[in-house]
Amino acid sequence: MASIQKRGSTYRVRITREGESTLSSSHNSRVAALQWAKEIKAKLALGLIEETHNPKPSLKTFEQAALCYRDTHSIHKKIVRSETYRLHILIKRWGTLRVEQVDKAAVLALRDDLLKLRRSGDTVNHYFNTISKLFQMLVDEWGLEVNNPIKGIKRMPPSKGRYKRLLEPAETALLEACSALSYQNLISIITIAIETGMRRSEIMGMTWQDVDLPNRKVYLHYTKNGQSRQVPLTRKAMDIFQAITQDGSEKIFSMSLEQLRGQFERAKKYAEAQWIDKSNNPFIDLRFHDLRHEALSRLSDAGLNVIELSCISGHKTLGMLQRYTHPSHQAIFMKLDRD
Repeated sequence: MASIQKRGSTYRVRITREGESTLSSSHNSRVAALQWAKEIKAKLALGLIEETHNPKPSLKTFEQAALCYRDTHSIHKKIVRSETYRLHILIKRWGTLRVEQVDKAAVLALRDDLLKLRRSGDTVNHYFNTISKLFQMLVDEWGLEVNNPIKGIKRMPPSKGRYKRLLEPAETALLEACSALSYQNLISIITIAIETGMRRSEIMGMTWQDVDLPNRKVYLHYTKNGQSRQVPLTRKAMDIFQAITQDGSEKIFSMSLEQLRGQFERAKKYAEAQWIDKSNNPFIDLRFHDLRHEALSRLSDAGLNVIELSCISGHKTLGMLQRYTHPSHQAIFMKLDRD
C-alpha cells in the first residue's frame, strides 16, 4: 500500500508491505512521488526488487525507543544535556510500556502532572517536543506503524518573560561576596556577563583566540541559535580581559559549568546574608542568566537601538529581545525630556 505525505516543500511516499520492510522516498512534486510509487509497485510485482531483510527494529518498550533516540539524535544536539534529562524522566514513567501504549491520554496525564509540580508552560512544551521528535524517528526512520501521541495536542502558552534586574548596589554586594570567598574567576565571569550580555555557555567556552583586544571584540563561533556573532567589549570588559593571567591553557576560564553553578550559589547566599534591607532582597530567585537580562537592559538604557542590541545578543526576533530587555524608567524619562 502506498501513501503520500506533504512535508514542507517535499512529498514523501511510503510503500508498506505485510511482513516486509517499508520502502520510502522523497520528491519535489506529487507527480514525481506518484511516478516513483508506480515504478516500485511494478518492480515488486515482477520480483525485480531484492528484499534487504532489514526489518523494523525489535523495539518493544518505550525505554528501548528513548535510548535509541538519545544515542542517535540527542547526542548531536546542543541541548543534549537537557533533552537527555527529559528522556530519563520519561523512561521512569513509561519505560516498560510498549511504544504504541504511549498514547494521547498518557501525554495529557504527563502534562497535568508537570503542571501540578508547578512546571512552566515552556517546560511542558519541551517535553512535548522531545516526545514528538522521538516518535517522528520511529515512523520516518524505522518505519514503525505508530501514531505520534503529540498530534492534536495544543502546546502550552509561553511563560511570561522574567523581569529581574541586578542593579548596581546589588551587583557590588555580589562581587564583594565573591571577593570574600576568594572567587576571583567568578568576579571576572560575572563582570563579563554584565558588560557583554553573553550567555554562560558562551563565556565558559571562550578561548584566547576568540578575544580580539586591539579591535575590542570577542568572536563567538558556537551559540545557542547556531549563528556565530561578534560581541563588542566595553572598557570595563577590556580591563577584565587584560587583568586575567594567562596560564598557557587554550580556554580563558578552566572551571566547569558545575563549578560555576556552585560558586555562584554560594556567593549569592553570602551576599544575601550580608544584605541589610531584608524587605527588598535582590538575591531571591536570582539566576546567572539574569545577568544577561541586566546587560541588555543597561545597553538599552545607554541608547542602543534594537538592531544594535540584537547584533550583540544574537536574538533573531524582536519578541525574544523584548523578553530580555527591560529599560529603566529613568532612562525613558531622560529620552522623553530631551530638548
